[in-house]
Amino acid sequence: MNKTTWNKLFDVFKIRLAFYYKDTLGKQSFMEKSWRMVLFVSVLAILMIYSAHQVDQKVVQISRLNESLKDLRSRHIDIRTNLTTLSKVTRVAEEVKILGLSGSMDAPYKIEKKD
Repeated sequence: MNKTTWNKLFDVFKIRLAFYYKDTLGKQSFMEKSWRMVLFVSVLAILMIYSAHQVDQKVVQISRLNESLKDLRSRHIDIRTNLTTLSKVTRVAEEVKILGLSGSMDAPYKIEKKD
């Protein structure tokens, strides 16, 4: 199609669009009839905004919980490391030496039960 054909098509489209607006959209009776549609579209827009706001709140909450999870994991690792250090045999021996206890000088022996 050449340029003049396109220009003619656009001119026809403009004329038809103007005619449609004047006869249908421009009349007050159309606006009076379409108040339900306007209300429906408005309610849909409000619902969309509300759901987007709820999604944003969930994203913020998830971010906050992830930060809390990282903090709790690091605290768990610290406590586990301290517990491992405190439960070593040499550390326990040092702690009970203060109380006056010491390790046994005799080797442990096994008790066997005869039937």
